[in-house]
Order: sequence, then C-alpha cells, then structure tokens
Amino acid sequence: MTTKTKWILYTALALIALLLVVIFSKNVWNWFENVLVDVLIYLIVFGAGWLLGRFGGRSKTKA
Repeated sequence: MTTKTKWILYTALALIALLLVVIFSKNVWNWFENVLVDVLIYLIVFGAGWLLGRFGGRSKTKA
C-alpha cells in the first residue's frame, strides 16, 4: 500500500466517522447523559459508604 492510498483510506474513514457522529449525535448525547447519571450515582453511593466507614460505626474506646 502506497502512502497516497493510506492517506485516501484514512481520509475516507475520518469522513465516515464524522458523518456517523453528525447523524447519531442525539443518540450519542443521550447515551452520554445516561452514563454520566450512572457514574454520579455510583460516586454518591461510594462516597456515602466511605463516609459511614470512616466516621460512623463503632466508637473508639480505650481498653
């Protein structure tokens, strides 16, 4: 494969990718919002569990 052929192939792939992004941008954005909400929920649950483990639980008494 020559350099010219590689440039043509990569340009065509980039144009196809750009076209797919434009066509499916609304779907991609909805997916990103759903993933972002899921990640935020996981972070809140993890943070709450960490705070309960760090500051809650048994009191430290001297024996």
